[in-house]
Amino acid sequence: MDGQANDKALQKFADLMVKKLTEVDADWHKPWFTTTGYGLPQNIDGRVYNGINSFMLFLLQEERSFQTPVYMTFPQAKKQGLHINKGASAFPVLFWNFMIKDDKGNKISMDDYKALTKEEQKEYTVIPYTKPYHVFNVDQTNFAEVYPEQWKALKDKFSCPKLKDEQGMFSSPELDHMIKHGTWLCPIISSFSDKAFFRPSEDKIYLPLKGQFYTGEGFYSTLLHEMAHSTGIDTRLGREMKNMFGDPKYAKEELIAEFTAAVSCRSLGIVSGVREENAQYLKNWLGAIKKEPKFLYSVLVDVGKASTMILNEVCKYELLKKEEQEKQQEECKHIENKKVDDSKDFSETRNDEKLSPAFNIALAAALAGSFKELVNLKEQGYKLSAKELDALKDADPKIYIAAQNIFNIKLDDPTPSLQFSESKNKNEITFSNNSKENISSILMMIFNTWKQHIYYLNFEENRYLAELRDALLPELMSGKIDVSNI
Repeated sequence: MDGQANDKALQKFADLMVKKLTEVDADWHKPWFTTTGYGLPQNIDGRVYNGINSFMLFLLQEERSFQTPVYMTFPQAKKQGLHINKGASAFPVLFWNFMIKDDKGNKISMDDYKALTKEEQKEYTVIPYTKPYHVFNVDQTNFAEVYPEQWKALKDKFSCPKLKDEQGMFSSPELDHMIKHGTWLCPIISSFSDKAFFRPSEDKIYLPLKGQFYTGEGFYSTLLHEMAHSTGIDTRLGREMKNMFGDPKYAKEELIAEFTAAVSCRSLGIVSGVREENAQYLKNWLGAIKKEPKFLYSVLVDVGKASTMILNEVCKYELLKKEEQEKQQEECKHIENKKVDDSKDFSETRNDEKLSPAFNIALAAALAGSFKELVNLKEQGYKLSAKELDALKDADPKIYIAAQNIFNIKLDDPTPSLQFSESKNKNEITFSNNSKENISSILMMIFNTWKQHIYYLNFEENRYLAELRDALLPELMSGKIDVSNI
């Protein structure tokens, strides 16, 4: 990475990081990020920034208290019809690009290079380099005034609900799913213990139970820290993992894990702080970054790779959840469409019996669950014919009974299917029936009414008892009511 512009960008990165590490060094209990909300930094079009830029933009958002992690370049702001607020300063982000040229210095584009055969590509040299772009947060523009609805949508998008599990601790559904179903790149063994660590020789993460932590946030940040370590083995990102405690390279790996966990936590709406065992490295990290800003760059390159690997696995859960929701919506839609189709088919089969169009509409609505059209027919003075009554009966006995009630039609059967009579005990009513078809529907209506009434009476009794308790308890506690002699 060469060039004066890149050096200036790196220096800004270093200055921002030194400021944060100085704050944390003064109080290592201080979280890396405290800004509310979650989600990765992204541009106004929704494109997410890479790991290096993500971490620095998180720090920038924290320092300047931006409400959302959404940024834009000056040309992007201009394209949106926005202006930059007076006195606002931009911040650099680094994008990778490639210079491709042959031995003679002739340059070609990446698209042209990809179109070449493998033999032709050998004649060219690909030189990667970074180019800085300067971005502004949407808070630094008049976005909220110009697009108030979009601004509200952005704030809602990046707001983070405080989820609680059954123990009342902070809960992360994404990470809980990963632990429960074993979807991480290596096994996560959570058991009663006093240490959390990743063992490269076994490729396993060992973690205490969630209930052993003071907070849910502490549990998840520790998990993400060890997950960050697990990305570094040879079969994955290939970082040097065999260094001893206290070694400078060990300290660098711990810094990578710290920053990766901080980025991942921030993306998932989890507040995380420095691990106690890593607090001793703060001054070393601070000194290394002050001395050589490129050290920070090398760390952030690894942080970007590790955090991307973690968040890609988390995204799988989000995609799975989205697919399940879409499947449920499709099933509901299918059921509703089937109801409509069934009602249409039934109405069509009755057309040859010269049923009126108004009746067919009312029947279709009743099959779909609405009796409004039947009520409208009644109010208009409509008289149901024998064929129409038969049609209602054939469609659904419940609809038939409902139509009888709506149109005040008495049963034609000289022997009513359902008879009521009082027993010798005045508190009893006897039901007798001749039709299984009708008795089931009527009795279900009576039973449901009775059940709801019992629920209501129980609820009222509980309410009265609660009011009595609340009224008596203060009197009992104050000694105004003495029950010692009762």
